[in-house]
Amino acid sequence: MAGRMSSRGAGQGDSVPEGFTLSMALLDCPPVAFFCVGAEYLALRFDSTLFRVGIALVVLAGTLKVCWKLVLALARRDVRFLNRQLRYLMPVGFALALVSLVVDSTKWTPASVLAHVTAMPSLLFLVAGLAGMILMGWFAHHLDGRDAKANWREQMVNTVSQLCIMLAIVL
Repeated sequence: MAGRMSSRGAGQGDSVPEGFTLSMALLDCPPVAFFCVGAEYLALRFDSTLFRVGIALVVLAGTLKVCWKLVLALARRDVRFLNRQLRYLMPVGFALALVSLVVDSTKWTPASVLAHVTAMPSLLFLVAGLAGMILMGWFAHHLDGRDAKANWREQMVNTVSQLCIMLAIVL
């Protein structure tokens, strides 16, 4: 989903990072949109309220993160809640979605999922998307999220990764 941006170091908490432009904020939108399309596709086939609530929390987290970057770029204000909520809403949302796979296990079969994700070209897109997510994890631990150049890299990788995962789901 949307790339992370953490406050690291002393004195950075309330300052507006330099180099955060409207175009950078807008680059946060496609990954959220791609996730929405893929998640909606799954939600239509996996009839689980718990899954839908989890996915809704993930989408809300991504949307609020986009709003944070828009406020940074347009109003030059750091509304920290819009950024910090991501570390709570997104994990809870994904956890609920995963729990739904157990709670509602009668509504899906591992064999059908495996057949879909190993079919071409879905498999290629899934591998590419997952590789991008692993790279995003590396970025989260090694790059400064308040650095504009690092954020551009993260968001480009996130955009391509989410597009690939969406294509793996819908194809």
